[in-house]
Amino acid sequence: MARDLDNGQAEPMTLTTRPRVTAPSALALLLALAPGCRDDAEPGAADDTSGDVGEPTAGGSGTASDDGEPMEGDGAVYLTPTEHLNRASMALRGVRPTANELQQVTDDPDALPGIVDGYLDDPRFGAIVRDLHNDALLVLVDFAVFPAGFLPKGPVADVDAYALNRSIAEAPLRLIEHVVVNDLPYSEIVTADYTLVDRTTSEVWGVPYDGDGQSWETSAWQDEREHAGILSDPWLFQRHNSTLNNANRGRANAISRGLLCYDFLARDIEVDASVNLADPDAVADAVVDNAACASCHQALDPLASFFGDWSPVYVPAEVEYPFDSYLPDVFAQSGVTLRDPGYFGQAGEGLAQLGQFIADDPRFSRCTAQRFYAYFHQIDVEDVPLEVAAQLQSELAQSGMNAKALVRAIVLDDAFRVSHVEEEGELDPVGVKKARPPQLALLFEDLTGFTWRTDLTEFDLSPIDLMADGFLGYNVLLGGVDSIFVTRPSHTYSATASLVLRNLAREAANHVVDTDLANADLGSRRLLTLVTASDTDEAVIREQLAALHLRLFARIEAPDGEAINESYALFRGALDHAGQVPRAWKVTLTALLQDVDIAYY
Repeated sequence: MARDLDNGQAEPMTLTTRPRVTAPSALALLLALAPGCRDDAEPGAADDTSGDVGEPTAGGSGTASDDGEPMEGDGAVYLTPTEHLNRASMALRGVRPTANELQQVTDDPDALPGIVDGYLDDPRFGAIVRDLHNDALLVLVDFAVFPAGFLPKGPVADVDAYALNRSIAEAPLRLIEHVVVNDLPYSEIVTADYTLVDRTTSEVWGVPYDGDGQSWETSAWQDEREHAGILSDPWLFQRHNSTLNNANRGRANAISRGLLCYDFLARDIEVDASVNLADPDAVADAVVDNAACASCHQALDPLASFFGDWSPVYVPAEVEYPFDSYLPDVFAQSGVTLRDPGYFGQAGEGLAQLGQFIADDPRFSRCTAQRFYAYFHQIDVEDVPLEVAAQLQSELAQSGMNAKALVRAIVLDDAFRVSHVEEEGELDPVGVKKARPPQLALLFEDLTGFTWRTDLTEFDLSPIDLMADGFLGYNVLLGGVDSIFVTRPSHTYSATASLVLRNLAREAANHVVDTDLANADLGSRRLLTLVTASDTDEAVIREQLAALHLRLFARIEAPDGEAINESYALFRGALDHAGQVPRAWKVTLTALLQDVDIAYY
C-alpha cells in the first residue's frame, strides 16, 4: 500500500496559588548573573529550575470562587481574578496587563471580560493567531531550508533572502489573521474570494498590490484558479509539495489534518506486504482493488485530485518572477491519472467547491474548536475532551463562526483559571502555561523595547529575528517549531530554553538600562521610572524595585516585603562591587528578567 503521504495602590496581589521556585541568595545570584564581577564565580549558581512543572490537562469545569480558593468537591484551585487577567493577557497578547487594568479587576472582578474584549482587538493578538495556525498548517519554514529558498532577483532583487522567504511563508497565515481580527466568519479562510499580499509576495506571484510596501493588503489572483482562501495560495502547496507518483496525497492529508483534524496516517490499517511498492503500476492497481489499500485511498485520492492543477515539487532558487505554480492539468499532462475529484464521497470540481465542502463539514468547526482550545491550554489536539470540543463547536456556530467569540469563551472559562489541584488526580499539580517564542518576544519588546536581532548585512541578509527564526535563531531552542524537522511545540522548560532566556535577559537588561537612564523624562521610560543614574537612597531603590515587580510579573509587592528584600540585596551587592548605579541595575534586571516567572503565566 502506498503510504508516502507526507513527503516533504491597592492591597497586595501576591500569587499565593502558584508555587515559586526558591531563589538562591542575593550573593549567588550576583555571582551567577554578573560575569566579570568576580573571577571565582560558581557556574550555574542561579540555574535551579527543579521546581518546573507541566501544564494541566483539560478540565476544571464549574464555577470557581473569586478568591482563588478551591470549590467544594472540585479539587482544583483557581487563579485569583488578577492572576486570571495576567494569564489572559499573556495568552492573547504576549504582554502583562497594565497596572490600571490590574487595579480595575482588583476593585471589580466583573471588569475582567470587558478588558479581555479589548485584548482581542489588540494588534498583537494577530501574531498569536498566526502562531496558532502555523501549528496546524506548518508553513513557516526557515528561509534557507527547502522547500523555501527563494532568491532575491528581478523585481525583488532589493529584498534580502530572509525577508523574501518570510513574506512568502507567512502569506496563508496573514489571510487567516485578516479573517479573525476583522470578525469575519472563520469559514472565509477556505472560501474567501481574495488573498493577502505585501509588496514582496505581489511581485513573486504576480498579483496587484496597493500598499506602502510593508502592509498586507487584499488582492486577487489573476490566473484561472478559483479563489478559496488559503486553498488558492501557492506557498501552501510548495510547503506541502508532491512528486508525480505521490499524486498530491501528501497535500490532501495536510489539508485534512490541518483543517479537519482527520489524519489518514493515524488510521489503523493492516498493510498488505505483497504489494510491490517499487512498481508504480502495481501501486496504482492496489489503491483501487486491494481492500487494505482502498480503505484509505477511496477517500484520500479523490480529495488529492482537487490539487491536480498545482505544480509538483520545484526548486525555488531556480524560478523567475513573477512565478505561477498554478498549472492547469499539470499532473494529467505529465501522464498521471487522477481519480475524479471528490470530498469524502461527494463529487465536486474546483478549489471553490472544495473550500465550501470544508466550510460546511461539521469536522471543520469541531477541529477549529479543538485547535484553539489545545493552543491556549497547551495540550495536544487529540487530548481535548470531546464534550469540551462539542460545547465550543456549538458556541462557535452560534456566534456566526466568529473566532474571537471562540477565544473569549476559552480564556474566560474556569478551566483556563486552574492553578493546581489539592490532591493529585486528572490534572497536573500546577496549571502554569509556558510563554511560546512569539509571546516571549512580544513581552520583552513591551517591557524593555528590545528586539533580539542579529545583523548579517555583510552577507546580504537583513537583521534576523532570533526569536522567530530556527535556522540561525533560537525559536526551536525555546520550544517552537520549524515546520519541517520540529513540528510539535514543547510546553515544558529545558536546558536550551533556559540558556536562551538567560542571554535574552542580559541583552534586554543592558538595553533598557542604557536607554532609560539616558532619558531625562522619567514618565516616558519603560522600566526605571523612579530613579536617576546616581540614585542610591534605599527607600527610592525599594520603591523602584516594587514597581519593577508589578511591571514584570503583574504582582504588587510591598517595598519592605521578602521579594523586594531579595532584589534589594542583589542591587546593593552589585553596587558595592562595581561602584556604578547603571551596572547595579543591569545586574538586577538581568536576574529579574531571567526569573522563571517571566517564562510562565
